[in-house]
Amino acid sequence: MRRTLITAFLFAVAMAGLFSLLRELFQTDTFFPEASALSGFLTVFGSLYSILTAFVILEVWKQYNNIAELIDQEAQGLEQMHGLTVYFRDDKLTAAMKEAIKEYASLIIEGQFRKLGGRDRTTRSNKAFERIAEILSHVHFNDDHDSVVFNQVLEHYRQMARTRTERINKSVRRLPLLLKSFIYIASFFTLVTFSFMPFSTSQYGALAMLVISFQQIMIFFIIEGLDNPFVGHWRLTPEPFERLLRYLEGVE
Repeated sequence: MRRTLITAFLFAVAMAGLFSLLRELFQTDTFFPEASALSGFLTVFGSLYSILTAFVILEVWKQYNNIAELIDQEAQGLEQMHGLTVYFRDDKLTAAMKEAIKEYASLIIEGQFRKLGGRDRTTRSNKAFERIAEILSHVHFNDDHDSVVFNQVLEHYRQMARTRTERINKSVRRLPLLLKSFIYIASFFTLVTFSFMPFSTSQYGALAMLVISFQQIMIFFIIEGLDNPFVGHWRLTPEPFERLLRYLEGVE
């Protein structure tokens, strides 16, 4: 976070310096006859830009939170799966399921979602997850009790698979390139237009440029950080799977 803030502040200071330089080179304080036209343009453009930016940030924030919730749900589902297999009253089956879940969780922790950050998928975790289904396919029923438990466990596995699929699909989804490009180009034009705004005092103009530049670069960092939730300062970690692994290692 500190590095992001320092980078944003340095960018804002540089833009304030650029504003002062342009003011001296082009004598922008003599543009006062155009001030009303520029103000009208910035009002209309700023309103549209603010609405679009708010919409984009809201969308990436919702997507970020959804992925975080799905990661938690998947880890909790695996823990519940281990608990459900106990009801089969088969120690060998329970131990096999425990090892399969530990293997899958370990691969998730090892990968740190790096593949998903690059919009790619890993076959190793897929095979480990399929191992859980393979164990279930070898369940033998001893009585009606096992049959009832098996139906519950099978439905739970299906729900876990749906959660995992949704988590992966949303993890590799990104903002449309055209939309993101439009936001950044609009931000660039905002700074360019503001650079030539006439101010009666250079100090006030430089301060205004400092504030608007800091805001623009922070919008950039927020969109980039939330759009890909596995890189940057706000990256999601496999902490829920680490908690799951600690729980399983503590279960005899």
